[in-house]
Amino acid sequence: MKYLLVLILSLSLLSCNIEKPDYPELHTANNFPQKWELVQMHYPSQNKLQKGLNMAWQESYLLLPDSTFLKKRMTTTETITAEGKFYTEKQNGETYLRFEFNKEENILNTNDFITDERLLISTEDKKMTLVSSFQGEKQILNYKLK
Repeated sequence: MKYLLVLILSLSLLSCNIEKPDYPELHTANNFPQKWELVQMHYPSQNKLQKGLNMAWQESYLLLPDSTFLKKRMTTTETITAEGKFYTEKQNGETYLRFEFNKEENILNTNDFITDERLLISTEDKKMTLVSSFQGEKQILNYKLK
């Protein structure tokens, strides 16, 4: 009977699925907090590229160890902030960070932020890229780890 109990406990421990992040370099205690800053905006349809202070706004993500984030966007007239949770996902061999904004925040304006963003992350050059559509135009936003 004891052997059966030990066997059952061993099998149950082996079958436990411990969730490990898809992107272990990002999810280590030594890597937090992380600040990602917007460094370049590209609008392919207009053949327009903006960098640094020439961009329409300045923006950053602050990633915290508990998988929460703070997003901040600054224009010449206002600063907008939003919070939420982030997690990693893989698709076609590429790693993405998905940001889900807290929906109960009154400060979040859907014209300013979409409520669910997915950024392609590159480990080699410490870069994240958001490809989205804003007001009917494709935009490519590049962020760098600071």
